Amino acid sequence: MKNLSKLILMSLTFVSIAVISCKKDDPCENVSCLNGGTCNNGTCSCATGYEGSNCGTEQRAKFVASYSVSENCSITGNFNYTMTISTSATGVTAVVINNFYGVGATVTGTVNGTTITIASQLVNVGSQAFTFSGTGQVSGNILTLSYTIADGSGGSETCTSTCTKQ
Repeated sequence: MKNLSKLILMSLTFVSIAVISCKKDDPCENVSCLNGGTCNNGTCSCATGYEGSNCGTEQRAKFVASYSVSENCSITGNFNYTMTISTSATGVTAVVINNFYGVGATVTGTVNGTTITIASQLVNVGSQAFTFSGTGQVSGNILTLSYTIADGSGGSETCTSTCTKQ
């Protein structure tokens, strides 16, 4: 009987150790992903518009600033001006660019990572209407933009801007 008790005790010990050793640690147990992010194997996968280890940073934050702009356009030549980029209430990836092209134009853009896209949009500048479209990349404090301006008569020019955060 003693041997049977020892055998049962040893069996229970073995089963307990086997069950405990089979338990897998959840790598997401102590990970908190913000803004709709989800944890996958201990790492946050961020929802559109967010980045960072816990998805706590808006991607557009790196674009929001005042900039000194040095611009080279195919027709109007070179000129310098100041523009600002601010957040838009229309979505977490949307921004508003004020004093675009140095003429007081306001255009909207969409941010994805380090890229900004200015979808084709008609903007009134004084009594004239222009269509602006283009893209840009931010790296550190420098935003480089390439865009096209078209007027209603079929004329257009291309511009490249180097924008430095102030």
